[in-house]
Amino acid sequence: MLTKSKNGTFRHRHRRISFLFTVFFMCAFNVFSYAHITIGQFHVHDTIFIASEPNYPPYSLVDENGNADGFSVELFIAAADAVGLHVDIKIGVWDKIKNDLANGDIDALPLVGRTPEREEFYDFTMPYLSLHGAVFVRKGTTNINSVFDLAGKEVVVMKGDNAEEFVRRENISDKIFTTNTYEEAFQLLASGQFDALITQRITGIKLLEELGIRSVEPLDFQIPQFRQDFCFAVQKGNVELQARLDEGLSIIIANGTFEEIRMKWFGPVFLEEVSFEDIVRILLIFFVPFIIIVSLIFIHFLRKTVKRRTQSLNDEVEEHKKTLDEYRKQTMLLEERESQINLLLNSTAEGIYGIDVNGNCTLINQSALQLLGFTDKSEVIGQNMHYLIHHTKENGTICELDECRIYKAFIEGEGTHSDLEVLWRTDGTSFSAEYFSYPIRQNSEVLGTVVTFWDITERKKASEELLQLKNNLEIIVAQRTAELEDKVQKLHKSQKAMLYMVEDLNQVSARLKRQTRKLELSRNELEAFSYSVSHDLRSPLRAIDGFSGFLIEDYYDQLDDEGKRLIQVIRESAKKMDKLILDLLNLSRLSRAEMRLSESDMEEIAKQSFNEIASSDEKREFELHFKKMRPLICDPNLMAHVWNNLIGNALKYSSKSAIKKIEISCLEADKALIFCVRDFGAGFNEKYKDKLFKVFQRLHRDNEFPGTGVGLSIVQRIIHRHGGEVWAEGEEGKGASFFFSVPLTV
Repeated sequence: MLTKSKNGTFRHRHRRISFLFTVFFMCAFNVFSYAHITIGQFHVHDTIFIASEPNYPPYSLVDENGNADGFSVELFIAAADAVGLHVDIKIGVWDKIKNDLANGDIDALPLVGRTPEREEFYDFTMPYLSLHGAVFVRKGTTNINSVFDLAGKEVVVMKGDNAEEFVRRENISDKIFTTNTYEEAFQLLASGQFDALITQRITGIKLLEELGIRSVEPLDFQIPQFRQDFCFAVQKGNVELQARLDEGLSIIIANGTFEEIRMKWFGPVFLEEVSFEDIVRILLIFFVPFIIIVSLIFIHFLRKTVKRRTQSLNDEVEEHKKTLDEYRKQTMLLEERESQINLLLNSTAEGIYGIDVNGNCTLINQSALQLLGFTDKSEVIGQNMHYLIHHTKENGTICELDECRIYKAFIEGEGTHSDLEVLWRTDGTSFSAEYFSYPIRQNSEVLGTVVTFWDITERKKASEELLQLKNNLEIIVAQRTAELEDKVQKLHKSQKAMLYMVEDLNQVSARLKRQTRKLELSRNELEAFSYSVSHDLRSPLRAIDGFSGFLIEDYYDQLDDEGKRLIQVIRESAKKMDKLILDLLNLSRLSRAEMRLSESDMEEIAKQSFNEIASSDEKREFELHFKKMRPLICDPNLMAHVWNNLIGNALKYSSKSAIKKIEISCLEADKALIFCVRDFGAGFNEKYKDKLFKVFQRLHRDNEFPGTGVGLSIVQRIIHRHGGEVWAEGEEGKGASFFFSVPLTV
């Protein structure tokens, strides 16, 4: 409770006079500016759209009916109403709605602290409230007595809040953590996480009261550097709306509406100090008996009113439940569609990313992340792709923005193609790339560009080798021709025979050139085939599966049992064919993929494979035994495919066995490591073991154990690329053991 000082009233009036003088000056300036505004890309309509935070009391909050409320929200509505503007409000988390304003998805925000970082993206009205921040800690904290004591401490703030900008700008601590809301931050602080929390004092106190947290308190000292001037914010350049909101603020300050709203939410600025005992005494003497008498008089009427209100509320609850169910259904449908789009993008072998008009990344698929050496989308989304991947020109120098083919084509609203680019990964390595870029248009307006690219290092290497072979052949032919000419001069009688030899060499050279051309065509056909398999062949299968699903959903009651069975057979066959295509593509890609050798922990790779492919029931039912395995020089990504296939087969063929156990061992012999995966499942007939590693060769029927017959072929290709061998031993009904060897030096 605040205490009134001797000169408190004078200081309060002095602040009000200074504030009114500032308002008058800024209004005069805004009127002058407004008179010189040239109509540009912004136009203020009668209805403007704003957004508000759900829990930043008492400035922005959500009332019991789910509507936006709070001091700043009510103040904004009053200012807008004063200049004839209608306000439509949505509710969202701070980090999202401030980006919506910067992107132009909404027109204004009612509560934005003015900071140097935000002036780049927003224009601000005159400030209507100025406050300092406070440091909140758990009660009993004694080692934080000033802002300088926060150095080295764990400090938590809300993501995107001006408190985050302040602690990072002033380098308050090197341990800064963020949450989506301050409500979450206070709960984590009270539970023992972090050392301190920074936010506006009144908001923090209000949240502590709402959350019922008594173990956290604000420290007494202020943070002079963290002074918050709260304003209305509009999109950068929207000076017309800014001027009208300034005008509205001026009107409600002048007619007393501002003071009424402030009194409603904050009460009088200065109050006499009253002890808790005095309050209790006054309540006991005067108010408690009065309240009891009034309660007894009106209790009968209140019961009737409560009964009516309860029925009305029950009806409203039922209506809200129906609305909520419909909203959840729509949300699930949107999430499912988004998931399907992401699945489609991430299923392609080509790298795909999109950029906006500023060159910043808006989407990227998994293949692009892998090609560029990133692990997560958050490292790329929002970054300028031109500078992030540092692509170079043909001479090896960094390509400037005005020289970039993608940027030039985007500015002209056209697509482009190039196979002369060199892109750089995050680890400093580079690769040759071929790409296509296409503009994204909406209503004839170019909104961005989508870029598709892939690694053509192997293709260029093969072309260079072919070119080198061609040049060597030409040099050899030239040398032979010179030798022949020398011999012609010395042996005139053998001139005709020498001419025949030259002709033969020319024919050999021509045949070599034709073979070289055939090799280039074969490689191109192989790449075109892989592309066709990945896109053209799988698309009809997805359509078959999708439309079969629609047929089941929409015409289920109209089909007899045989029709339903046939549709299910179609769907299962389509899925099996899709799986078969994927396995073939994997087999082709793994055969051509560049090997990246490193020292790898084979036991760790095998354990990760088991954890990834085994279901929760299998993890609980199967015993997994490892014998000590030493590290090995290999390609860990390719070797993961080996373990996935061998452990997956052990799980599959042991699923019907009474003994559910898998043993993985390693033996060193003849400068190589021999690994073994043994199970106690169905096993196989030894006389057919030569068929195990051939494509599409299976020793069990699909109705016994499903599969495509490609997995062990993939294993054999990978081990052969490492210079090793693969073999198997087994007995029907008694399990199988699969062995593979890898040289200690690949």
